[in-house]
Amino acid sequence: MKLIAPLIAVLSLTGCATAEYAAYADIHKAQAASQTARYQALADIAKQGDTAAKVAAVMSLQMGAVQNQTQVAAPKSFGDHLLQWTSVLLPTATQIYSVGKQAQIGIAQSNNARDLGVSTNAAFVGLAGKIQAPGAITTTTTNTDSTHAPTVVTQPASLVVTQPTPVIVRPEVVPTTVNNITPAAVP
Repeated sequence: MKLIAPLIAVLSLTGCATAEYAAYADIHKAQAASQTARYQALADIAKQGDTAAKVAAVMSLQMGAVQNQTQVAAPKSFGDHLLQWTSVLLPTATQIYSVGKQAQIGIAQSNNARDLGVSTNAAFVGLAGKIQAPGAITTTTTNTDSTHAPTVVTQPASLVVTQPTPVIVRPEVVPTTVNNITPAAVP
């Protein structure tokens, strides 16, 4: 079984290319034969003719080299056709895939930024709920009398603590003698 599959593949590929290649080779053989006959005829004219015929033959040889010959395209296999179509379709498919992936990335980044913003706002709201506004703190209580009028309790006035003026201590510097050198007096 392992030998049959490669054998079938080789035979099918060779069989497909043989007919086209044979026609391609025949065309080139015919072109070569016509060129050989042309050069042979011009060489015969140059040998037998007079000087004017020899000059005309040489000019014809020179101008014949410049003329374009019919070019025959080499036969193309199925792989060649497949390669041409792939070179057209693959970049388009790759571009479409890339655009789709970029859109998915953009959506994911947008959703992540949204979630982060919501989380941050929720954290700030939670913190703000724990902060008390400055000012009088009032507590409403109900008393037990029959009027049920609320009693407003206000916070006592702020207590201001004054600090005594700071005391500046000036340390006394005592000169000492080091290595028989006495420093100058410090004011």
